[in-house]
Amino acid sequence: MDTPSDERFDRLTRLARRLYEADVAFLGLIDGTHQWQKSRTSDLVPASVPRRDTMCNMLVASGAPLVISDMKSDPRLLGHPLVPHLPLRFYAGAPLMVEPDLVIGTMCVMGREARDKEAFDFGPLLDLAAVAADEVELLRLNRDLARKSQLDALTGLPNRRSFDEELARAMRRAQRLEGPLSLLVIDIDHFKVVNDLWGHQAGDAALAAVGGVLARLPGRAQDTAARYGGEEFAVILPDTNEAGCDVVGEALLAAFRAESIPHPSGGHLTASIGGATAQGCDLAGLFAAADAALYGAKAGGRNRYRRAAAH
Repeated sequence: MDTPSDERFDRLTRLARRLYEADVAFLGLIDGTHQWQKSRTSDLVPASVPRRDTMCNMLVASGAPLVISDMKSDPRLLGHPLVPHLPLRFYAGAPLMVEPDLVIGTMCVMGREARDKEAFDFGPLLDLAAVAADEVELLRLNRDLARKSQLDALTGLPNRRSFDEELARAMRRAQRLEGPLSLLVIDIDHFKVVNDLWGHQAGDAALAAVGGVLARLPGRAQDTAARYGGEEFAVILPDTNEAGCDVVGEALLAAFRAESIPHPSGGHLTASIGGATAQGCDLAGLFAAADAALYGAKAGGRNRYRRAAAH
């Protein structure tokens, strides 16, 4: 949803607008809270809208095509927060369906003038929606294949390349929604000693165990834990403020301690964790702040979590 415009979808909305002589056509994809216009032929439709504020929400809920002759007078839309501000009256939409009967978005046309809904031919719009759904599925499958090539073979976590892409995507989303984005960077304490005294097989086993901890925590689908390099790991926490960053950072610290991964010192493997929350900074600034917090944790005695001060 946060990817750049795509000609595959732009062709479909242009075709829909011409077929129906509409003032605007758009293809919207939905997540848990928002509808994102993956393609739109006009700025008359916002680039993203909270799902509860869209006409398409009715279509998504029913899974059936929807046509509204006049949004300004339709009783279902009385008190709707968006309709009074749109210079549009007519609406028709078809669902983007993927197996099994899951609605992932809508293909819609809208017009400035009201129209007779009984005379509206849904056939072309349904076909275009089906083509769009197929393209989304193909995009997803191709991304899944690409993601498999972006996994770290030892830990099963996303690798550095995947981490960089996910962090850039999370930052774009945070900037678009003006919401928080937090980042944790993690370094295994005195890891070189494991390799030096017990050998690289023991070191690999320890890193795999660390990967297992990170795969279990944090638990939200939108969070991304990755192996950044060597004994360095990172966790991307979208929609997470300073307090949430602290909760996850301390939980990870406790999880590493509870895992009791053996260390040649006679104790157990520990980690130092640095956290930061974006406050209008760019990717480099966010990572630099988290990295500085990590070094603060190491300087403070290791086996601890520190977060960069808000700025």
